[in-house]
Amino acid sequence: MKVSGGVCISACALVIASGHAIAQIPAPVPAYPGNALGPAAVGPEGTTVLSRPRPDYDPLGIRLGSFIVHPSIGLTETYDSNVFATQTGAISDFYTTESPGISVASDWNRHSLAFTANGQFKQYVSRTSENVNNATTDMRGRYDISNGQYFIADGGYALQHEDRSSPDANVNAAHPTEYHVTGGYLAYVRELTRIGLRVDGTITSYDFNNQFTNTGILVPEQDRDRIEYVVAPRVSYEFVPGYQAFVRVLGNLRQYNQQDQTLLHPDPADFRIQDQSARRNSKGYEVDAGTAIEITRIVTAEIYIGFLHQEYQSPLFPDVNGPAFGGNLLWNVTPLTSLKGSFSQSVAETTLVVLAPNVAPTPLNPIPQVAASASRETNVLLTAEHELLRNLLLSGSVGYVHDDYRGITRTDNTYGADIGARYLMNRNIRLTADVSYSKRDSNVPNAGYDRVIGIVGATVGF
Repeated sequence: MKVSGGVCISACALVIASGHAIAQIPAPVPAYPGNALGPAAVGPEGTTVLSRPRPDYDPLGIRLGSFIVHPSIGLTETYDSNVFATQTGAISDFYTTESPGISVASDWNRHSLAFTANGQFKQYVSRTSENVNNATTDMRGRYDISNGQYFIADGGYALQHEDRSSPDANVNAAHPTEYHVTGGYLAYVRELTRIGLRVDGTITSYDFNNQFTNTGILVPEQDRDRIEYVVAPRVSYEFVPGYQAFVRVLGNLRQYNQQDQTLLHPDPADFRIQDQSARRNSKGYEVDAGTAIEITRIVTAEIYIGFLHQEYQSPLFPDVNGPAFGGNLLWNVTPLTSLKGSFSQSVAETTLVVLAPNVAPTPLNPIPQVAASASRETNVLLTAEHELLRNLLLSGSVGYVHDDYRGITRTDNTYGADIGARYLMNRNIRLTADVSYSKRDSNVPNAGYDRVIGIVGATVGF
C-alpha cells in the first residue's frame, strides 16, 4: 500500500496542502507498495508556475489576530473506468467527493505555526461498497534561533483507505481496507556558513483495521500494524555560490506489532516456520553523496547516489542491498512555463504474499505461501506547467514506476499520464478538470490493469 512516511519530506504523509492552494497536480502513477523511507526527498525545487503566488486570485483569508484562516469546500465528480483495478472484467462507476478543509497560519516576522484539516467523503453511484470517508489533520511549526538556524516540528493524523490497485490489498475484502497514520517529525537546521548541518527525524505509526469478505469471513489486516523510525543527518558544503555538495546518512527501524498471519500455520513441519519468527521487523541504512546546483537563476537541480541496506530480523525475509539514487530538476523555461523532473530508487515496504512454487499443499497447509520482504522501487516523473492565461493554468505529467519484489518472483511496471486545467474564476472560486491514465504490467497473472480516471470539480475558498 502506498503510505508515505519518511524523511525530509517532513512527514510528508501527514503534511497536507492548505485548503486555499491554487492547484495540485495529481500523481499520474499510483505507485505501490510505496516508499516508506522517503530517501529520495531532495532539496527545495523553487517556485513553479502553479506554485507561485497570484495576488489577484489568491484567497485573502480571514484574519484572527496574528493568524490567517483559509476555509474551503470542494465538490468533484469522478469517472473511474476500473474501480477494482482488475485485468479483466473491469467495472466502471461515477462517484462524488466532498472535500471540506481549513488552514490556519501565523503571520509573524519570526517563527511560524500552522494547522490544516481536510476531509474527503466519496459516494459511488452503483458500487456503494467503495464509499469511504477520509480525513487528515496536521500541525507544524518553526522556531527561529537565528538567521540560518532553526527547528522544525510537525505532527499529524490521517484516516485513509487503501486503493484497490495496491498489490497488498486483499481482492476478497468487501470494502477497501481502512488504516490510520499517526506521525511526528522534528528537524534541526544550521546554515550559518558555507558548512551546513541538518538532522531530520520521524516516527510514524500505521494501524490497519481487519476486513471481512462478502460472506463474513475474516480478512486479517492488523498484522500490518507497525511503527517506523527514521533519523537522517546531513552535512553540506557550498564550495562556490550556487554549488553545494552534501553527504547524508539515513537510519531506519521498522517494528511490527505482530507476526504475519498469512505465513503462520499450526503445522510444525511447515517449511515456512521451522521455529522462525514471521514478524517483519527490519532495520536499515542508506549513505548518499550528492550535489545541489543552481545552473542559472531559472535552472536548479539536485542529484545524489549512494548505497542502501535493509536487514530483516526473520530469515523468512531476504535482506535488500544495492545502489540508491535520486534527484530532481526544475527549469523555468519562461515566466509562463515550468518543467520538472524527478527520479529515485529506494526500498519500499510491502506485505505482499504469493503462492509458494513447487510446494505441495497438505491438509494443514492447503495454500502454501511465501512473502516478499520489500520492493526495490524506481520512480521517474516528468511534469510540465503552463500559464495559458493569468487565470487559466495547464499541467501535464508522465511517470514510470518499477517494483522488483525481493523474496518472490514478481516485478511490476506501472506507467501513467495526466493532463489537467485550473480556471481561477476569482479569489474564491476555482474550477478544475483532470484526466489520468495508468497501466500496470506484471509477470504475475491477473496482477495488471488499465485505468482511466476523469475528474471535474469546483472549490470555494476564502
